[in-house]
Amino acid sequence: MKIIQDNKPIIENNNLCLVPTMGALHEGHISLIKTAKETDNEVIVSIFVNRLQFNDPIDFENYPRDLEKDLYMLKEYDVDFVFVPEEEYIYPQSGFELLSAGELGKRYEGISRPGHFDGVITVVNRLFEIIKPNIAIFGKKDFQQVFLIKKLIEDKKFETKIIENETLRANSGLALSSRNLHLSEKGLDNAQYIYKSLRAVKTNFLKTKNLEMAIKEGEQILSMKNIGLDYLEILDLETFSPLAPTTKKLIIIIAVLIENVRLIDNIQFEVEEN
Repeated sequence: MKIIQDNKPIIENNNLCLVPTMGALHEGHISLIKTAKETDNEVIVSIFVNRLQFNDPIDFENYPRDLEKDLYMLKEYDVDFVFVPEEEYIYPQSGFELLSAGELGKRYEGISRPGHFDGVITVVNRLFEIIKPNIAIFGKKDFQQVFLIKKLIEDKKFETKIIENETLRANSGLALSSRNLHLSEKGLDNAQYIYKSLRAVKTNFLKTKNLEMAIKEGEQILSMKNIGLDYLEILDLETFSPLAPTTKKLIIIIAVLIENVRLIDNIQFEVEEN
C-alpha cells in the first residue's frame, strides 16, 4: 500500500478506481472498497475532510478523525494507494474552480446545509482532475450527492464511471455512518426508527398510492420517539423531483436530528404507473 501525503502527488496510472472518503472509516466504507476491488482497476482511497461542504465550522472541527486507525484498516484490506492530501493541494492559493450545484443543490439536504453540495462537487471535481479515475464508488445513502456528481461528470465530460454501492446497515436497519459515532446508546436505539419510518412510508404508499397519507405514517413513527424531522419526501428516482403520473422508480429521502447529530437515509423501490 502506497501512502501519498506529499503536497504534489503524482499518480501515473490510467487504471484506477477511486473510493473518496473523509476518513473515520467504518464497515460502510469497507463495503465500498470491496466493490472497488471487484473491478479490474487498482484501488485508491482518498481521505480528506472537505471544509467546503460544512456550512457549520463547529461541525467541521468536530468531524471524527483517526488517520492512524484508517490507515491500519486500509492496509488490512490491501488497497493499492491511499491519497491523504493537504488542504493547500486540493484548494491552492493560486486558485481553483469553485463550482455551484445549481438549484437542486439548494433543495432537500441543501436547504438545511446551504453551500454543502457546492463544496461536494467542488472537491469531487478536484479529485477527478488530480486522480483521473476510470471508476469511482459512491454509496447510495447520499443519493442527492450521487445524483449531482453524475451531473458533474456529464457537464465536465469526465471519463469516469460511477458505481453506486448499496447502503450497509446494522442489524437494526440503521445506515452505517461516521456520524453514528457521536450518538449515545439511547441515541443509537432511537436512530433505528429512521429506517423503520422509511419502510412504513413505502408500505403505506404501495397500499394507498396516497402521498400525504404515506408521509404522515412515517412522521408518526418518528414523533413517538421525539426524533426531530427535517424532511421526509417521496421523489422520482430518475429526476430527483416530485412524482409524475408516469413515475415507476421512486426514492424516499429523509433527514433527522438525534442528539444534535444530523442523519440521512433513503430507500428506493419501483411501482406500476400511477
